[in-house]
Parts: sequence; C-alpha cells; structure tokens
Amino acid sequence: RRKREDVLTELPELLETEEWCQLGFTEKQEYENAILGKNGYNTARRVSWNVDDLRDSSKAKRMLELIDEAEAEDRKVIVFSFYLDTIRKISDMLGSRCTEPINGSVAPARRQEIIDEFDKAPPGQVLAAQIVAGGTGLNIQSASVVIICEPQVKPSIENQAISRAYRMGQSRNVLVYRLLAENTIDERITDLLAKKQAIFDAFADKSVAAQNVE
Repeated sequence: RRKREDVLTELPELLETEEWCQLGFTEKQEYENAILGKNGYNTARRVSWNVDDLRDSSKAKRMLELIDEAEAEDRKVIVFSFYLDTIRKISDMLGSRCTEPINGSVAPARRQEIIDEFDKAPPGQVLAAQIVAGGTGLNIQSASVVIICEPQVKPSIENQAISRAYRMGQSRNVLVYRLLAENTIDERITDLLAKKQAIFDAFADKSVAAQNVE
C-alpha cells in the first residue's frame, strides 16, 4: 500500500493564502452586537456573513473577486462554511453561478449528482457546501480553488475539506483562500489553529522518523 507522503509528492502544488478583510461600519455593528448577545460565540464566528445584505460584507466582496479571478484562469471554485445560513446567503448572492449547495440534509446519491453537474459546468462555477457535509467523502478534482469562509476549530476539518480538491487526479495547482476578518474572533481561532497544526506536524514528523528507523 502506498504511503500518503508518497502520493503527495505526485500532486501539483498547494498554495494557501490568508485573506484578511477589514470590517466596514455595518459589519462592525453586527459583530459588536454578536459579542454582547446570548449566542455570542457562534454569531461572532459568522462575522461579515451575518449582515442583512452581503453587499455590506467585506468577505463577500473578496470572495466575488476571487471567483472572477478563478473564471479568468479557467478554474472552478468550492466554497466551504460551517454554517448553513452562510451557505444559503452565498448561494442566493451567486445565483446561477452557484450549483445546488451541499449540506447535511442532501442525500449521498444527490450529492454525487450535484458534483457531476458541477464537473460539467463552465469555469467560474461555484460549489457551496457545509464543511461538515461536503468536506469528507467527496471527490471534486474539477475544482482547483477552495475558499473557506471562516476558520474552523480543528485543523483536521479544514485539511479534509481541502483534500476534496487536492487529491490524486488533480491536474492543476490548488489555490486555498481563508477569508478572515481583522480584529475579530477570526484572529484568535487562527492563532489556535496554527498552534494545533504545529503540534500535529511535530507528532507526524516523529512518527515518520520512527518508521524510518524501523
């Protein structure tokens, strides 16, 4: 059986970028209200996406720019969010540019039909998915751009989502963009993720070294 590290050397390059967005007035108000609210944590995590109109969302604006860039480069896009209402808003905003979203209520057979439709779609098409539903068990190599709407609480969640596109059969380098808001909970979660990932990488390096000794 081939080892994962051997397979990764055969894949195109994986390029990951943190896209830091500066909140506008409306976003700041919503974020401050979220912090003071009863369900503050989860509402705060939806920073920039919880405005009534995504035209007021700095993350949505940057997402649209990235999608336009992808289309110009003949690429397709997967958008991941933990939150169902964020996926719904993005789908509504994109209209026909977005394939039917994948969430936990979509049956496995229908999920595959959606991916097949996405595979046949032209460049610039977007597949939006809840990260816990679309982030595992799916092969979406026709996409080479991955956009993550908010930092996740576990590195494994993001890594599994990226692996939907960055896997054997992928012919292009994969571009990963993490949409993050300055001076918000995004900063704290991102720092925590980096620390967790460093611990995981150190453990993985020790395991590989032990295997080589054996």
